Amino acid sequence: MPDKLDLILQKLDSIESKVSIMDERLLHVESIQKQHGDMITQVIGIVASTNQKVSDMQTDISALIEGQKRQDKIIESLALRSLEQETELREIKRAK
Repeated sequence: MPDKLDLILQKLDSIESKVSIMDERLLHVESIQKQHGDMITQVIGIVASTNQKVSDMQTDISALIEGQKRQDKIIESLALRSLEQETELREIKRAK
């Protein structure tokens, strides 16, 4: 009987040792999981900030494009006016 009891106690010690190792592993996994959760939270914040910056840049780019279109029309108008004035000057020179 004592042999069986010793065998049972040895098995129990072995099981307790394995459970202890499993507990340590589980704590390690939980720690890593928490770190990953924290990183995900940070990444979400960074992505939100980046999205806002991209949106702001798109607004700025749209405003620049509209400004460029206005400037192009003004330049076209001024170029046409310049051609008209050059033609008038040539006509005045010929008339003299």
